[in-house]
Amino acid sequence: MIRPLQKLFLSLSIVTVAGPATASEITNEPTRTSACAISCSQPMENNCETIIAVLKVITKAVAEKDFVELAKHLDENCTTYDVGTKKTVVGRENIITSVKAKIAAEEKRLKVPAISFTIDQPFAKINGDKAVVSFILKKEVGGTNPAIFESHVTDVFVKRDGDWKKLHFCGDDWKRVK
Repeated sequence: MIRPLQKLFLSLSIVTVAGPATASEITNEPTRTSACAISCSQPMENNCETIIAVLKVITKAVAEKDFVELAKHLDENCTTYDVGTKKTVVGRENIITSVKAKIAAEEKRLKVPAISFTIDQPFAKINGDKAVVSFILKKEVGGTNPAIFESHVTDVFVKRDGDWKKLHFCGDDWKRVK
């Protein structure tokens, strides 16, 4: 059982990126005022909050289209498998180009940008200088037809010079859930 102080520390360290946690971030309710939130119903191992915090920074960077920040957290040899094209994308710059194109295509298709992203049900495992995180990424869009989409994602990280870098990621296509 997690002691109250450990639980408080875990909650604050998981959801805080640039400021104090809001009540909705500490509970299981995602916040609508932030570009990225965490929704987690199970406590994580003590060392996993660091990798979840990095995942939140990456997700927030994508949500805010801050590709300079995103690049800081991608390994130079990062790879992903594009389910849509059935091709592997290799290299930090190619990944960023691919992400930009996917965001533009989604916004054109939906005719509205995403309002927020929620990292739902994250499961993280760290083994030395390697880590794996599986989660459901939820994307909320607004406009005249508000909707929520989700994608099941797995990210692989490697620790380089003391910093966690995303080495590989793969997720299924967005599915409308609401």
